[in-house]
Amino acid sequence: MTHREREVAREIRRLAREDLGLEWDGADGEELAGRLDSLALLSLVVAVEDRYRVKIGEEEAATTRSLADLARLVARKAAAPAKEEAP
Repeated sequence: MTHREREVAREIRRLAREDLGLEWDGADGEELAGRLDSLALLSLVVAVEDRYRVKIGEEEAATTRSLADLARLVARKAAAPAKEEAP
C-alpha cells in the first residue's frame, strides 16, 4: 500500500473503533466479511463516505474484500477531481 493508503486505513480503523466499537487488530488484508456483518459494513462505508466526502457505489462496496481494498478505493476516489452534478 502507498503512504496515503496506509493513512486512509488508519483512519478507517479509527472510524470502526469510534462508530462501531470494533478494534481492528488484524492485518489490512483480512477479509471484511469475517469481521463485520452486512449492517456493520454498511455503517462503516457510510462513515468513510462522510469522512472523505466520496461516494462508494453498491457494486464497489460489494467487491471490496479487505481493509486494504477499502483504503485503496477511498484514497483513489478522494484524489480524483470531483464531478460536477447536472443542474
